[in-house]
Amino acid sequence: MMTEVSALENVAPKVIVLDNDPFSDVGEYLEILPDPNSEYSPFEIVLPEWANRWSSVDEPTLNLGYVNSPYWLRLNIDASASIYKQWDMIVSTAMLDYIDLYQVFPDTGPRLVYRSGTRRAFSNREEDHRYFIVPLEIYNQPSEPTSFLIRIETEGSFYVPVQLYPANDFWAPLQKADVVNWMFYGVILAMALYNLFLFATVRDVSYLYYVLFITTFACLHLSLDGYIFQHVWPESMAYSPIPDTLLSAGSLIFGLLFITYFLNLKSELPLLNRIIQVMIGIMLAVIALALYYPGLPIDSWTVPLMGTLLLMAVLIGVYAAFKGLVTARYFTLAWVVFAVGNLYLVLVLTGTNLLPVPPLMVSKAAAFAEAMLLSFALAHRIRVLREERQKQQLKAEAQSYFLAQISHEIRTPLNGVLGTVDLLDQTQLDEEQKKYIETIQSSGKSLLNLVNDVLDYSRIEAGKMTVVEEQIHIQDLFRHQVELFRAQANQKSLNFKLTIDPNVPEWILSDAQRIRQIATNLISNAIKFTDQGQVVVSLSSTRRNGHPYLSIQVRDTGIGIASHEIAHLFDAYQQVDVGKRRVYGGTGLGLAISQQLVDLLGGTITVQSQQNQGSEFTVQLPLKTRTLSAPPTANVETALSRSLSILVAEDNVVNQKVIEGLLVKLGHSVTVVPEGGQSVSERMNPEASYDLILMDCEMPKMDGYEATKLIRQYEKANALPQIPIVALTAHALDDVRRRCLKCGMNDFLTKPINTQQLIRTMNHLFV
Repeated sequence: MMTEVSALENVAPKVIVLDNDPFSDVGEYLEILPDPNSEYSPFEIVLPEWANRWSSVDEPTLNLGYVNSPYWLRLNIDASASIYKQWDMIVSTAMLDYIDLYQVFPDTGPRLVYRSGTRRAFSNREEDHRYFIVPLEIYNQPSEPTSFLIRIETEGSFYVPVQLYPANDFWAPLQKADVVNWMFYGVILAMALYNLFLFATVRDVSYLYYVLFITTFACLHLSLDGYIFQHVWPESMAYSPIPDTLLSAGSLIFGLLFITYFLNLKSELPLLNRIIQVMIGIMLAVIALALYYPGLPIDSWTVPLMGTLLLMAVLIGVYAAFKGLVTARYFTLAWVVFAVGNLYLVLVLTGTNLLPVPPLMVSKAAAFAEAMLLSFALAHRIRVLREERQKQQLKAEAQSYFLAQISHEIRTPLNGVLGTVDLLDQTQLDEEQKKYIETIQSSGKSLLNLVNDVLDYSRIEAGKMTVVEEQIHIQDLFRHQVELFRAQANQKSLNFKLTIDPNVPEWILSDAQRIRQIATNLISNAIKFTDQGQVVVSLSSTRRNGHPYLSIQVRDTGIGIASHEIAHLFDAYQQVDVGKRRVYGGTGLGLAISQQLVDLLGGTITVQSQQNQGSEFTVQLPLKTRTLSAPPTANVETALSRSLSILVAEDNVVNQKVIEGLLVKLGHSVTVVPEGGQSVSERMNPEASYDLILMDCEMPKMDGYEATKLIRQYEKANALPQIPIVALTAHALDDVRRRCLKCGMNDFLTKPINTQQLIRTMNHLFV
């Protein structure tokens, strides 16, 4: 280890005597001179009185670790016995900030013949290669070697492997090294894509963190190997040490997150989980320092920290295996291999020469082996999770979660489709075009109903479904529901009718939305499974145990249900047999949701059916009535009479156009920004004045929640009135609504958004 020059012997200068073959062990012939104040000139250090200040290296590779000052290197070469007079010096590292080479001529002294380094533009290099390739011309007499002075200054590790090749003979060995490197990157890319596919399939976040870990680690090697500087970085710009810091810290952070989720430390070993959180906090602090104080020697801090974290990862794996976690065995073996290879890299970078093997190659080999072993571990994890899921009967829960996520993803483009159709419907159309518009609207609403079913079932499974009791005109509600399905029934030539018993009151207290969902599911199923005959919807009032109940019956003459299927009819994802499912379609969620909603309303649902003779579903709900002095007036929503100045924060381009179009049609002026930070800037702009802000909740850079908090803080700090902020989101969950209100929003719009929703919301805020 050579971190101090005082540890080096003062000896007579050594001379490399070249023949016709490459020369690899140049380090043993180098002499070094520290320049602590960066003040030495090449003309003074060649003077005889400086001879005793030079120290020999006596190692095949010069490695000083992290040093705080530049160093001068001296190399004496005798090529008089070689047929080659033009040679190339290869400094086979890509991470030296400044490298200047002077050739010492007997008559004129030192002359600068080469300047390069990562802090200088790549376009200045004589050879298009990631390494430093220095052309040398050596015409010397026997016993009169040519001297070269090399000044190197770097904030990173002072690791300088040097080889000499006859002119242009270096390409073959360097290309072989490149081939090996790109094979490594190809394997890592394949592993990343494979595990990304697994993440998309099983939705286990540990796979995502593993993908991010190996990807950032591979990108770190791309930077250390010089490929990013050579192929990605602008040729006219000097390279920056910040990518190395961000990538090394990022790989460690994602590695730690992978450990946390792969071993389930939060529940299995909470103490270790807290330790890892502290480590992640330290790495985030390092990233912040690197970004705000680029002059700090961050690399010299992160490398020892990397070694510490590697050891911690191994110890965590050993401890987890000792505690009986089965998945920890593969994990521990993989991280031991990875830690050994990268601890070798850490030791070399800090100044210790161990083996005559390039440290980056050892690190790559360890990463390759770790990727293979962790693939076994991840595959084993899949098997374990599958077995646990089967044992604990988690299949329905997994399906519900997956469908809820898909439903959320569908809402955003669906907003664009239905919103655009809404705008188109307000233009001049002929009769044929109106029919097309009605078809699109009908299909879109059907898709929206499907999405709502999925979200509702997810809410029910999570115990988050609530009931809102309100006064509803129950007879009008069912008349409207029947008319919604009239066209569908007419297509099948069904006798479709509604009967209402005279004893059914007009107004009751219940949840209109839930009753509407129940009616929609039952009527939709009846029409779907009835090809001929009739579908009859009946409302009546009955008494049970002395209490009044509203009875809703839906009878059909359809295919009926086999007796053995009735018992599971209200289970999630159940329907009639698979053959009928292929014919009639559907998710099998409608009846499961209906039963859960009926339970929430305190009622019951029953079914009577015979195969090929039809079915009868009966819902009985507690009947609560209230005598009204006057019937409530119909709530006819009309647009505001005045024009508003509205700021819309929405990242999706299609949704931007839709919302802007709807608002402009209503007579308002609109400003659109693509992310939350810009909405904050607009609010702080004294020249801008807005009456309303429509804020998308999920945007890149800054989401709507954070933007709303900052706007409210700004308004409070400056004693300004609060501008109403309405959330725009594809999430229809109550906890999302609560989060919106908590961060300072005034109202909530669920996508897809239409004109009536906007009118209703603005009337609520401004009337």
